[in-house]
Amino acid sequence: MRVSAGLRLVISAGLLLAGARLAAETPGSGFYQRGTVYLDWNGSRYSDGMFFNQASVRVKFDLIDPPGQGWTLALDARDRVGIRDEATNQVILYSARLTFDKPGSRFVLSVGQMNLYDTAGIGALLGGMAGFKLSRDILVGAFGGLESTPYIARLDAKYIKAGAFVRWLGSQGRTIGLTFNNVWYDGSVERRFGYANVFFPVRKAFVLYGDAEVELGSHVGGADRLSRLFGNVRIDLGRWADVTASYSSGRGLDFHRYLLEASQDPTVFDQDIERFYYSSYYGARLSLKPARTVRLSVTRQESTQRDLDIRNHTWRFGLSAWNVLARGLSVVGNYAFNRGDASESDTYYLSLAKDFGRFSVNASFSNTFKGLRFDPGSGDPTPVYLPDYRNVTLGTLIRIGGGLTASVEYGGFLQSGGNEHFLFVRLIYRSR
Repeated sequence: MRVSAGLRLVISAGLLLAGARLAAETPGSGFYQRGTVYLDWNGSRYSDGMFFNQASVRVKFDLIDPPGQGWTLALDARDRVGIRDEATNQVILYSARLTFDKPGSRFVLSVGQMNLYDTAGIGALLGGMAGFKLSRDILVGAFGGLESTPYIARLDAKYIKAGAFVRWLGSQGRTIGLTFNNVWYDGSVERRFGYANVFFPVRKAFVLYGDAEVELGSHVGGADRLSRLFGNVRIDLGRWADVTASYSSGRGLDFHRYLLEASQDPTVFDQDIERFYYSSYYGARLSLKPARTVRLSVTRQESTQRDLDIRNHTWRFGLSAWNVLARGLSVVGNYAFNRGDASESDTYYLSLAKDFGRFSVNASFSNTFKGLRFDPGSGDPTPVYLPDYRNVTLGTLIRIGGGLTASVEYGGFLQSGGNEHFLFVRLIYRSR
């Protein structure tokens, strides 16, 4: 059966009321609120004559107590309305959880719609998580509930998820975590896997980040057990240079999570989307800093689509400079030489921005071969192929004051026959 959007909203409202009541019953306490409200409208006209228009409101707040200081209600939700022949409404609930975490307390508790990245390490959950601090740095716990999705109308109550985790948290945000996960569908085990993640900086000279997911159970062959692997290493070579290397294999790059994030700031083209098609991806970047506000980079990237034995590689050269001549002018550009079995032609990107204090303006010019389209029925972002489109964008950011900011961005294609445009307008309010 499907859990209705109404039920999810009732759960969220219940958490909000419960949290407010807890805050009201705490003698001498002040009600904490800190967050952001986004009002968006974006419209696109595609080259086939189709129009896409939608408006949305996103509310992202921490309420009751500051995070880590007692009871905190974290709410992050979006209501998106499609403006077309038949109007559509889509509720996206990223987070609606009530958490207890307080200095001096050995217990951590969280209930509601949550993302487990900050505790157990992976995925979304509609349920609960409980943890016990063995020491100041070590947390052990368990979680359980429905295997969730931010698109609340699609929640399937036949999917149940539960597991246990241990996490070490050190200085400088150092984290090492290990999680055991079980996923059931309609009473039968569908997946059983272990997940590990690490974030380990050493002063400012070295940073290691990585995660891995290993399938468990006799039904999985040895060669297929490693279903997810991602690693990123940054080494600071001193004042003038640093090196960053990354590697991913299997589902090391979460394509669905990427699309969800991309849906927050829609655009009709995206140079980064190609890497999500490949089952293996690795690369390294050398960054040089000849001056405090200038950065040069050279990047080598390799990607492999194993099932089709497709191999592509890229050399990318980049330049960025900000506050040029102390005039608030910034420049970012890169050129990529793409080669391989199924590679794009060469790609390029150039952007200019100028800060005038109360407002700033920006412009960019680029070409792209892959982009995102929004399904006119569901509003979901969908990857598409673009035949070497040359793109231009113009935008401005206006600081109104009193926590209010507005931004406007226009984009379009320059070549004949590429009659495709988008306009994105956003009003942002940040509470203080």
